[in-house]
Amino acid sequence: MFKRSDESLIEKAIGGDAKAWQQLVSRYQAPLYYFGLRLLGSPDDARDLLQDVLIVLCRNLAQYRGDSSFKSWLFGIANYRAMDMLRKRKTTTEFTDEHDFYDDEAPSFEQQLYGQQTQRLVQQQLRHLPPEQRLVVELRFYQQFTFDEIADQLALSSNTIKSRFYAALDKLRTQLELADVEQSANF
Repeated sequence: MFKRSDESLIEKAIGGDAKAWQQLVSRYQAPLYYFGLRLLGSPDDARDLLQDVLIVLCRNLAQYRGDSSFKSWLFGIANYRAMDMLRKRKTTTEFTDEHDFYDDEAPSFEQQLYGQQTQRLVQQQLRHLPPEQRLVVELRFYQQFTFDEIADQLALSSNTIKSRFYAALDKLRTQLELADVEQSANF
């Protein structure tokens, strides 16, 4: 089946086509939810963020100019709203162990178990990063934006984004090494 481009769906949705609007929402609903979940740490907050972004989208879709990709524009809105939520909260959100952020598919049970443990450990360590660094890691790894796209979304220079990204990776590496040492000491 032919998959409509975002631009085509936007044009039709602005014109009042309910099916086009539904396709647009369906296309981005899950990625936006998981973006919020990873960044905010709570399913309730992720749902609130998703609802907020969809309301903004409904009200402002006609203002999308196409200067960047629709995905970039939409995640820019989500980023702004998420940062606003974090500022209002003024505390670092803890992820709970019940959230699974890993892929269930793996060739063998051992590889699957190792992959799940690794993903869980990385997600646990991400919560210790400052929100600005966690956001850049989220956009780069999970949403697969380029440094330039992230810089456009956050209205920062590409070098600032790279600096935050590599500083976050250094912190994660250190945290993961410490966690590995602690885990080894417990055996």
